[in-house]
Amino acid sequence: MTQRREQVLRAVREAGPVGVAELARQVGLHPNSVRFHLDQLVADELVERVPGRASGPGRPPAEYRVPPGTARGRDRRYEALAEVLLGGPGDPAAAGVAWGRRLADRPGTAGEVVGLLDELGFAPEPAAEPHRIRLRHCPFLELAARHRDAVCSVHRGMVSGALEGGPLRARALLPFAEPDACVVELEDVRD
Repeated sequence: MTQRREQVLRAVREAGPVGVAELARQVGLHPNSVRFHLDQLVADELVERVPGRASGPGRPPAEYRVPPGTARGRDRRYEALAEVLLGGPGDPAAAGVAWGRRLADRPGTAGEVVGLLDELGFAPEPAAEPHRIRLRHCPFLELAARHRDAVCSVHRGMVSGALEGGPLRARALLPFAEPDACVVELEDVRD
């Protein structure tokens, strides 16, 4: 995906539902360029076109939003999941912890955890509350939908293993906590 298209997608996530004119103002592109990127995002099923609010007679303008439950993107990393499960103990959570322990850089702040999760393909963003991180992309979404306990245990284990011995710990991973995101809750163990 191009950098401009990602910029448009990010703006739709943050503002949606939103019209073309507003998106163009937000991202600093011509409305025709925004329409081009939106058409591609709609074709890729990352964004959906919905009727906007009528401001007078006639058909309301189209608005765009990220579809509920599908905002996690299309990039899949099943090879990484297989590596985690095959390289660790038989229990998915324990395998995730073992894999997380092997990571070279140990995050010590919530910002560093966001960086780690970004490298792993989760498209994280800090939530409004401190120590909460929204995961906007699941590299194993289809498997997580069918085998939530196992896949989400691996994810939580990965974070727990990466944080082991540091000032933070993963208190919870809340699968599908929001229509377009899972949530990781951290806590400071020094408190």
